[in-house]
Amino acid sequence: MSSVLIALFFLIHLIVVYLIYRVLRLRLSDEQKGVLTFICLISVFLPLIGELFSIVALLLARRYASSQTLLDYDDYVQFNVINLEGVQQQAAESMEMIPIAEAMEMDAAKRKQSIVHLTTTTLTDAGKYIQVGLDHTDSETVHYAATVRNTLFDRYEAAVRQKEDQLDPFHVETYYQFIAACETFLESGLLDDGGKKRLNLRLAGGLEQMSVLYSADPEYLQTSGRLALREGDVPRAVWHFSSFIEQYPTLPDGYLTLIEYHFTQGDWSEIRPILHQLRAHVPEEKIPEEKRFILERLEGGAQ
Repeated sequence: MSSVLIALFFLIHLIVVYLIYRVLRLRLSDEQKGVLTFICLISVFLPLIGELFSIVALLLARRYASSQTLLDYDDYVQFNVINLEGVQQQAAESMEMIPIAEAMEMDAAKRKQSIVHLTTTTLTDAGKYIQVGLDHTDSETVHYAATVRNTLFDRYEAAVRQKEDQLDPFHVETYYQFIAACETFLESGLLDDGGKKRLNLRLAGGLEQMSVLYSADPEYLQTSGRLALREGDVPRAVWHFSSFIEQYPTLPDGYLTLIEYHFTQGDWSEIRPILHQLRAHVPEEKIPEEKRFILERLEGGAQ
């Protein structure tokens, strides 16, 4: 008789849980439906105990859940996530290149091949890899590294000089090319602090010319902002990035640059409104794929 009563209790309990589930799920969001499904499943297999356990767990989750999502990620998130597509492309271009640190431990031919190969690659911060060769104990390896460094330096310098000479106020593309040549040189790792300062001055001169006719150009605003940051002029940098957002609210660049800057400074209160603006005005497909992940982490996964 007792087994019949227990079976009847389980059956009635199952029906009640199912009816409650059907009624409540119509009023809940997708995220809340998942919580409801979990509670109902636990309750079906553990009548009364399941409901009690689920209610306690839900109350604890609401009590201790963090609303400071940005701070939660501070310890282990970096804004510049790995661009896998870029890494794949670089790897495809460098299939024949032995890792420079390993090559330096091999014979002279391998060391020479690895260093000389730097002249035909598009690796960012090539100067860092060349320095490995310059620090080698073998004089011939040092010679090859110095030769490659001078070759690359002359190539980048010539590109900047050429684009600088070709600047034409009536063709904005000439300024784009000059900016690209300067930034490629700055990112090469071949310049010391003095060289970077001199190149930044040349870039500033080109931007000053550009501002006469193209002060609202997106490339002008972004480059001027980045240059101001390198010079330590934060207010001017923020002004340029903010102007970019005002002029081009549907483009992601201004938002992303400001977010990255505030992230590096730990200014969480400044990031939140920019994230909201970005989501409100910029279509998802316009945001670079490698940046979407970090934005979702900053928002706590909330779209």
